[in-house]
Amino acid sequence: MSIIREIRSARILILGCGNTLLGDDGFGPAVIEALEKYYSLPPDVHAEDIGTSTGEVFFDITVSETRPAHIILVDTIDKEGREYGEVFELDASDLSEKDFPDYSLHQAPTSNLLKEIHNLCGVRVTVVAAQMSDMPEQATMHMSEKMQKAVSVAAQKVYELALAH
Repeated sequence: MSIIREIRSARILILGCGNTLLGDDGFGPAVIEALEKYYSLPPDVHAEDIGTSTGEVFFDITVSETRPAHIILVDTIDKEGREYGEVFELDASDLSEKDFPDYSLHQAPTSNLLKEIHNLCGVRVTVVAAQMSDMPEQATMHMSEKMQKAVSVAAQKVYELALAH
């Protein structure tokens, strides 16, 4: 997958991360689907379901001559002190290794890579996340009711972020 054209032309790039075959982990792609279905994004805002291809996309961003001014990453996170299904926002400076470890099930970007995109490439990075529960033991496309509600909340939050900048 290469979205290099969108990287070069979008002022704001919204990226949904996750695996739709692992239930609630499909949160990011579901938020992108909701944005496309229920919201009208400005022409300089691009939303993309990148599934589990985060490494390739973030590599494209780091080597591109032109980049978006703002990346909004949508994913699930296991953040201590949060309630299952709670939607919250983090900036790159708020991220820790626990949020996006170097190696994860769907190879999400590391917190260090997101901080480098912010610090070295001058791109604002915001994560809109939902507090995850345990990963299912077997493949399922069924998202829990709590996470389905979180999708609606997150889509509204992402839309408002995109309009505010």
